[in-house]
Amino acid sequence: MHGTLTHASLARVPVDALPLLGRLRAYASVRVRLEGERAWVRWDEAGFEVLRALLPVHGAEFFEKLDAHWHLCGHSLPAFEVPTGDFVPLASVVTPSVAKPIADDADTLPRVVLALRRTDATRASCALLTTTKALAAWADMATQTEIAALEAARSGELVLVSGSRLPALAGERYWGERLLCPLGWAPDPDLPESALLEALGVQANELALVRKGAIEIIPRGAFRTLTRASARQGAG
Repeated sequence: MHGTLTHASLARVPVDALPLLGRLRAYASVRVRLEGERAWVRWDEAGFEVLRALLPVHGAEFFEKLDAHWHLCGHSLPAFEVPTGDFVPLASVVTPSVAKPIADDADTLPRVVLALRRTDATRASCALLTTTKALAAWADMATQTEIAALEAARSGELVLVSGSRLPALAGERYWGERLLCPLGWAPDPDLPESALLEALGVQANELALVRKGAIEIIPRGAFRTLTRASARQGAG
């Protein structure tokens, strides 16, 4: 392409170059006519912005109007192939793509970030995480009534004991209904237990044991009424 583009106000470009003009959709005078794989672009304002967008396009041709005729910039002969009508606003041709929400990948992204924070609130403990060895030693000295008032679920060498009157054993004590937090600690964010359970994906037949650095989901079916024999066997 030769000559100056100072007075250019028309261009012919490949159709796939039109998205380069996307940020000029607000200019009503920027209009387009499609012809197969080529497109005519005409403008009365924002000429510098149009030129800056289309100049790098391979095969782009620019025209200026002289003596009521269109001329290819730098040429003296009129360009008779230039159309005169059927131009439409750029905004009707170049439209934003449909927004697509990004699906949550449940396998890699946690549904909620739950932490523990220190609290001075007084809570009644409802569960005790202790060792199977400590529970067995206690069961040898406890009464049948004390043992039968408890339920227990075992995981390896640890056993979670629940009940209103917990034994005086070494271990970590927890408070809550279905979201069990260590005594002296509270969930962060400070939301209702039901909201946190839903965010964690805990089902109605499950409990969530919030330990420092981990959250363990425990099925209710894992708990069994404690007996002296089961306590001696580690509540297995």
